[in-house]
Amino acid sequence: MTRHLLLPNGSLRGAGFSRRAVLGLLGAAPAALAVGSAFPGGASAETTGGTLNVFSWPNYFSNQSLANYTRKSGVTPNITSYDSNETLFAKLNSPAGADFDLVIPSSSWIKQMADKGLLQEIDHNRLNFASLDPALLDRDYDPGNKYSIPKDWGVLGVVYDPEAVGAEIKTWQDFLDAGAKPGVSGKVRLSDSGWETIGMSLWTHGKDWNKATEAEIRAAGEEIKAFAKHVKTFSGLDPNQLANGSIVLAQTNQGTARAAIGLNPKLKFVVPGPMSELWVDNYAIPAKAPNLDQVYDFLSYQLEPEVQLAETQYIGFPAALAGLREKLPADTKNADLIFGGKDLDFSKLTSFVVDPATIGVYLEVQTEIQAAAGG
Repeated sequence: MTRHLLLPNGSLRGAGFSRRAVLGLLGAAPAALAVGSAFPGGASAETTGGTLNVFSWPNYFSNQSLANYTRKSGVTPNITSYDSNETLFAKLNSPAGADFDLVIPSSSWIKQMADKGLLQEIDHNRLNFASLDPALLDRDYDPGNKYSIPKDWGVLGVVYDPEAVGAEIKTWQDFLDAGAKPGVSGKVRLSDSGWETIGMSLWTHGKDWNKATEAEIRAAGEEIKAFAKHVKTFSGLDPNQLANGSIVLAQTNQGTARAAIGLNPKLKFVVPGPMSELWVDNYAIPAKAPNLDQVYDFLSYQLEPEVQLAETQYIGFPAALAGLREKLPADTKNADLIFGGKDLDFSKLTSFVVDPATIGVYLEVQTEIQAAAGG
């Protein structure tokens, strides 16, 4: 299977936004720092009947599936791409956001977008949810799927070289202990997302990253700052770095891990306990979407089982289709890794929800962590 895309997972990396701008948009900064509509608009051409304007992550739909939809409906989706949830949030928070019919936010941002009035409620009577995996519905970030429909998902896990690490990794504490070992120290990759780096410490100490106080976040950050001297990089992970041994222990998603294991089969992937992250990218309808009938027609098509299967094969991350594992071709290489491993326990996964009261702390402490690592 060709893996076309290593998906963003809702982190703040590569957004091109300052901390001040993000906090201002969320209403988490003092009034003097608020940004308001500081982002450029750039309205698209006037929409008419038979139009569908989609704002999405790049390369996030199979070209074949889109072509099939065009043949079926006579409508060619007009897809514009963004590189981060922050870019999406800013666009929807500007006048230009009124031009879009469908967007694909990550689970971490659904609540903030809904609370800001940027999304409209999904009309469940116009769609068939029967094909969707119940484990991906009614999650904490959107109870009852009032504003979102799961498109595909991933997990935060660890890929590592057992020979270099010299032990099996089962927990986040195992990860931290392994990273300090000779031969591993200096060859560790951490995420550049504050909630993912700090999260592993919070989970180790029995804390909920969505309920943690500022003091608890900072205390967890101190633990990761002490660990930072062992970290080589926070940058996006190239599977070749794992295959050639320049990185031997890394936080990453299952897609990157699967690519690396395809290059070096001795590597292992695990989702450590006691908790780890589930991120879900979702279909959502902007509050002022001008072409609702076309949106629901497209969503109905995207929820068809054969389309979800094709999308999984195209992007390399699992769609929200129930029983998807059994529907993949029998010759799919390392198929279990597409789903985070054979025995992934969804009850041990949690989705981060951006909270204006604490997101600034996560951002600030992550900056300190990276500075402590010297990068």
